[in-house]
Amino acid sequence: MLLKKNEKRTAETTSPLGLLESLLARMFFLLKKATLKAQEFSEENLAPLGLTGRHLGVMLVIEEKGSISQQEIGKCIQMDRTTMVQVIDELEKMNLVERKESPTDRRAYAVYLTAKGKAILPKADQLGWAAEKRFLAHLDAKEQKELARLLKKLVVAHYSESRAKE
Repeated sequence: MLLKKNEKRTAETTSPLGLLESLLARMFFLLKKATLKAQEFSEENLAPLGLTGRHLGVMLVIEEKGSISQQEIGKCIQMDRTTMVQVIDELEKMNLVERKESPTDRRAYAVYLTAKGKAILPKADQLGWAAEKRFLAHLDAKEQKELARLLKKLVVAHYSESRAKE
C-alpha cells in the first residue's frame, strides 16, 4: 500500500518530461535551463564557422564601437577580464580580430576586426539570429516581445546595481 501511495505522489509532482513540478515553479531553475538551451542552439548554429556566442558578441561590439580596448568590450557585455582575454585570444588565432597599440593610450591595445572578421560577421550574425528565432519559436510575437522586455528590465536593473557598488 505504501508503494502505491508514493507512486501516485510521484506522478502528481512530475511533468511529462520527468521534471519535478516543484523545480518548474522555481524561476532560477527555469532561467538556467532556458539559458543552457539557448546557448546550445547558438553554439550549434555558429559551429560551422568555428565560433561561439561569446565570439559573436565580442565581434558585434567591435563592429559597432570600432577599435576598442578589451576592457571596454568587457564593460559593454559584462564579461570578466580573464574570459575577455581568452575570447580575444581565440578570435586572434582565427585571424578574426587583431590587437594594435591604442592611438589614445600607449599602455593599452585596441582590438580591431580583421578583413576576415568583417567578412564573416554578417553570416555569423545571421546564424545567431536564426538560433534565437528557433529558440523562441514556441512563443508568439507578443510573448517574445514581453519576454524581451522583462529580461531587459531585470538585466539593466541588476547590472546597474552592480555598477553602483563599484
